[in-house]
Amino acid sequence: MPYKRLESMEYLPNPPRSLRPALLLASVCLLFTTMGLAAPPLEPLILGVHPYLSYPEIKARFRPLAHLLANRLKRPVEVRVGSSYAEHVDHIGKDDIDIAYLGPAPYVKLVAQYGKKPLLARLERNGKAVLDGHIVVRHDSPVRSLKDLHNKSFGLGDPDSTMSSVIPLTVLEQAGVNLKNSSQLHRFRGHTNIALAVLSGRIEAGAVKNEVYKHYARQGLRSIQRLPEVPEHLFVARADMQDGLLEAIRSLLRSLHTTPQGRSILRSLHRDATALGPLSDSDYDSLRSLLSK
Repeated sequence: MPYKRLESMEYLPNPPRSLRPALLLASVCLLFTTMGLAAPPLEPLILGVHPYLSYPEIKARFRPLAHLLANRLKRPVEVRVGSSYAEHVDHIGKDDIDIAYLGPAPYVKLVAQYGKKPLLARLERNGKAVLDGHIVVRHDSPVRSLKDLHNKSFGLGDPDSTMSSVIPLTVLEQAGVNLKNSSQLHRFRGHTNIALAVLSGRIEAGAVKNEVYKHYARQGLRSIQRLPEVPEHLFVARADMQDGLLEAIRSLLRSLHTTPQGRSILRSLHRDATALGPLSDSDYDSLRSLLSK
């Protein structure tokens, strides 16, 4: 069972058994301080990210943000990439991750399964906090509309991926194209792999987010259907995070756009990122409504 970190100490006449190791550690730190010795290093904060791109690319994108947080908070920050979207949601729900980045559909699933988590910030691209995508084919494909996808091989991402699985399946079902039980349905790890599979002819169509579509449109990818806009990706914190630390992280994220270093970090996260802005849980009600249909 994952342990919980102690963010602050109060006087506890009879501390619960589960807290005694943490209280002992805090007492040791206090002893080291009074003796003029260096205190044991703080545990790293875990910055968790879902596997929407390759592992090395996600690490590269989030490393600058982790460095900034570590420098400002005076505490190590470690980037960890989940093995799947479902695992990532479970770790967030069980408070095994301190700071988590996740997509809109996984966030809706998270709240439904585990309840609300402290909200930190939401990604804004070109001043808008919305995510969109496309159903795509090769430029020379005879497929021109959704109805032409019957009995065609189709590529999707992780079952919990918003734009490479959840939204396109919803759109296809509403159009009368049911692929859930089709032998022609293929799953890929990440949007880029779907685009490459379409371009190589391995599959006839697939669903990708707008960023990937724009990149590969120059290489022969064609959109046959733009997917509905939904609220953007967001950052949340573990439920038991100490208030002072929570507010410090929230403030750092939401002020990134105000400095040259911060804007560079934003562009590392996403080439079109302009800010990490405020948000509320109700911003995702429209997505909940779409998925409920």
